Amino acid sequence: MKNRLIPFILLLCIMFASSGIAAAQAIPGLLLPIGAGYTDTYSAMGKYAVDNARGDVVHILLLATPYSTNSDHISEGERTQNLKDAEERRIQTEGACQRNIPEGSTLTCKVELLPIFTQEDAKDPANLAYFTDDVSMIFILGGDQETGIGAIIHTPVEDRINELHEMGTIIAGTSAGAAMQSKVMIADLSNGFGVDDGLFAGAVEIWNSEDKRGFSFAIQNAVVDQHFFQRARIGRLLNVIAQPDIPNVGVGVDAYTGVVSNNEVLSDVFGLYAVAILDAETYHAADGVKYVTIDPDRTPIMSFRNIVYHLLAPGDVTYDLNTRTSSLANPAPTLERNFDSLTLPAGAGPLILSGDLIDNLEDSAVLNEFKAIAGENIFIIATGYPSGRSAETAIKKYTEALGMDVQSVFVEDQPIEIPEGTSGVLVIGKDQSKVKVEALAALKDFWLVGNPVMADNAAMPIFGAFYAPHEPTPDDSEREELATQKSFWQGRTKIAEGLGWLNITLEPQIIADKRFGRLTSLAYNHPELLAFGINKDTAILIDAEGAKTIGDNGIFVFDFRKATLQLGTNEGFTVANAMLDVFVPGDLIQPEFADMNSRFDPAPTPVLPTQAPTTTATVAATQIPPTTETAIPTAAAVEPAPVATSGPPLWTILIVVLMAIAFFVFSRKKEN
Repeated sequence: MKNRLIPFILLLCIMFASSGIAAAQAIPGLLLPIGAGYTDTYSAMGKYAVDNARGDVVHILLLATPYSTNSDHISEGERTQNLKDAEERRIQTEGACQRNIPEGSTLTCKVELLPIFTQEDAKDPANLAYFTDDVSMIFILGGDQETGIGAIIHTPVEDRINELHEMGTIIAGTSAGAAMQSKVMIADLSNGFGVDDGLFAGAVEIWNSEDKRGFSFAIQNAVVDQHFFQRARIGRLLNVIAQPDIPNVGVGVDAYTGVVSNNEVLSDVFGLYAVAILDAETYHAADGVKYVTIDPDRTPIMSFRNIVYHLLAPGDVTYDLNTRTSSLANPAPTLERNFDSLTLPAGAGPLILSGDLIDNLEDSAVLNEFKAIAGENIFIIATGYPSGRSAETAIKKYTEALGMDVQSVFVEDQPIEIPEGTSGVLVIGKDQSKVKVEALAALKDFWLVGNPVMADNAAMPIFGAFYAPHEPTPDDSEREELATQKSFWQGRTKIAEGLGWLNITLEPQIIADKRFGRLTSLAYNHPELLAFGINKDTAILIDAEGAKTIGDNGIFVFDFRKATLQLGTNEGFTVANAMLDVFVPGDLIQPEFADMNSRFDPAPTPVLPTQAPTTTATVAATQIPPTTETAIPTAAAVEPAPVATSGPPLWTILIVVLMAIAFFVFSRKKEN
C-alpha cells in the first residue's frame, strides 16, 4: 500500500511545483499610458525599460501601427514615410534608454522598429519573430487608435503581446497607444460632433466588443482618454463612463504626461502635467445621469450629479481603480452638500452669467431670456476690449441681436454712470486681463434695487469673489500650452478679487477655450468656494426663485470643499475626492445628496438617429504629436515598481525534473 501511494504523492508534488512555477511567471508587466508627446516622457519611460531588462540587453520594441490610416491596406509610399517618421522615434527612444543605464553597467540598449501597419503585417511570421522572450518594453507610438488596434487584433502578434505582457513585459503607449491601454476604448468623436459637443448623447464612438476594443489585458476598471486637458476632452469622457456595460471610471491623461498602472493601481505620474480621474460609480452618478432634450434637431444632452473628481500630479499619491480610492483620502460614505452661495440678496434683480454668446447671437436662448426680463431700455457696457473700435463692433452685434435701440459705453478707466430710465444692463467683455473691475462698482446699487443685470464672456467672471485676469487662449500652439496645461501648476494662474456679488468663482468658455486649468486653480486656491465653468452659448440665471441653467450646453461645477489637496513634485495640483456636477439647460442648479448606498433606476440610453445633427461639425482628429522638443524641463524620473523577470528559478526546474524521474522509476517498478 505504501509503495502504491508514493507515485501519487510524487504526482501531487509535481502538480504543486508546476503551479508554483506558473504563479512565478504570472506577474504581468506594467502599463504606461502617456497622454501624448515623447520628449518629456522619454526619461522615465527609459528608466522603466532599463530596470526591467532581461539579461544584459535592454530590448525595446516600437510598434508604429497607429501611424497608418487603414489596417487592411497601405501604399508603399505611405509605408516608406511612416517608417521614416517612426525611425526618428526609435533613435530618440534608444537615446533615452542609453541615458538611463547606470555608470559602469554592462547593459546595452537594443531598440527595434516593427513595420506592422496592417493585419497582413501582423500575420507575417517574420514580424512575429521580433517578439522574443527578452523584450523589456513594447512602446506603441501615437496616431490613430482605431487603425493601431485594428492592425493587430485577432492576430498572432496580439497573442504574442498578451504572452509577453503576462511574462512581465512593460506595455507603454503615447496618444493612440495610450487609448489602446484600456479594454473599453474611445475610438473618436462620432461624425458630426465637435469637441464642444462631448456631453451630447451619441457624441463618442466607443469600442466595447470582441472585435472592437483595446488590448484584452489592458485596464479593466476604467476607460483611458488622452490629450485630456490639452484638448478639453472631459465632456466626452463623462459621456463614455455613463454608458451601460462600461466601467464608470475614466482616466484622462494629459499630453506630455504618463502614469503607471500596476494591477489597476495608478501611481508615479511622470512628465509635465496631470492625470484626471472621473469616478461616476462611487456615488452612482452614472446610474443617475439624466438625458435632457433642449433642441428637437439635436440629440439629448447629459446631466450629471456627484461625480468624484481626482487629480494626480508627479509625486507619491496613488489611485486604486479596484477600490476607487486615493492614497490621500477615502471618500465619505455620505456627503451633505449645499449651494447656498447662489442665493441673491433680498430685493436684488435677476442676474444672468453667460459663457460667451457673440458667435451665435442670432436667436440666442440666453439673450432672448435677458431681453424678456430687461424690458425696452437696455444699457450695454463694454469692458475688456483692446480698443474703442473693437468694443463698438461688439456692441453693434449685440444691439442687432436685441433688435432695439440701446445706449452703450466703452469703459476704460472712468467709473460708469447708468442713464436714467435704464431697465436692464448688459455687460460684455473680450479679454479678462483688460476688464476694469473698479469702474463697474456703481452697477451694484442698480442691481440691488431689483434691476436685471447680465454679464457675458470676459465680463462675467468678475461678478464672483475671485477671477483669473488672463487673456483668451492664444492660437499659437506653444502659447496655447502655456495658457492651458501649465495652468495646472500652482502659481501659473493669476487670481484677482472680483466684485463679489456672489461668493463663488467663475470661468467662461470652459471647453471652447480649454480653461479647466484656470478653473482648477481657482478651486484649489479657494476651496471654500464653488467654481463654475460655463460653456459657450450657456448661462446661469439666478433670481428670487433660485438658480437654473439656460442656453445650449452645460455648466461644470467644481466643489473642493471636502477635498484633500496637495502639490506634486512639479508644483502641480493633486486633488482627492473633489466633487463635479454638470448642469444643463432646464436644470435647477442645486446639489443632490451623495450616498454610496443610493440606488437609481438608470435612465434608458436614448435611441439615436442614424446621423446626429449638430451646429458644430468640426471633428477633433487624433494627430501624431510633433517631433520638436519642448523647452520645458522634464520632471525628474521616478522609480518604477520592481517587475519580476521571466522564467522560473533554476532550482525549481531541477526539483520538477527529479520528481518526474522518480515518478517514472516507480511506475516502471510497478509494471515489472
